[in-house]
Amino acid sequence: MNIKQQALGGFKRASDEAVLAKGKTVLLAMTNNPNFENPNPALAALVEVVDTYEQKLSVARWRRRSTEDTTIKNEARNAVEKMLKRLAFYVTHAADGSLSVLLSSGFDVSGLPQKKDAPTGVTGVNLRDGGQSGQMRLDFDKNKLAKIYEYQICEVDSRGLPGEWNEGYITTSSRHNVIAPLTFLQCYGVRVRAINGYGRSEWSEIVIHVVR
Repeated sequence: MNIKQQALGGFKRASDEAVLAKGKTVLLAMTNNPNFENPNPALAALVEVVDTYEQKLSVARWRRRSTEDTTIKNEARNAVEKMLKRLAFYVTHAADGSLSVLLSSGFDVSGLPQKKDAPTGVTGVNLRDGGQSGQMRLDFDKNKLAKIYEYQICEVDSRGLPGEWNEGYITTSSRHNVIAPLTFLQCYGVRVRAINGYGRSEWSEIVIHVVR
């Protein structure tokens, strides 16, 4: 079998946030994906290690000077990397050389053309009150080149300055994204970018909304 492209499962130089986002992206892309009927390892196992890693990463951020928490976080990251590497191997062989199938997995793909087909920036980002108190609804224009979208949230202070961005959330829809739970009367900022197998767009402009 002569495979020109393959799913990329190496993340040694990636940031902690990028590894977590990739794990969530792959889970979202492969869940109920007819191209991958029997993932090896099973997606349930990936869910477990990704959830554990997210928890340990959050603790390590909170206790930045704790060597113990950082070590535990790194061990959890290593478990995610190992499982993604095994899953990328499975995806490569299940795709049997089909680029469209490879791209549907959520993994980055090797041997692609130049990034001229990477998505452009997301436009029309809009925040409004959600259906319940403590919620926001996020909508934006559909990007024709995007396979999935990533958005991040931060608190905004009284001077209009954004704080630290969260690790990011993955969605396949440009409409009706509910963000919750949030703090009543807190001002939040949101930014969005588009992602496909060729790359990621720049972040959109920050949109601000006060939660009610």
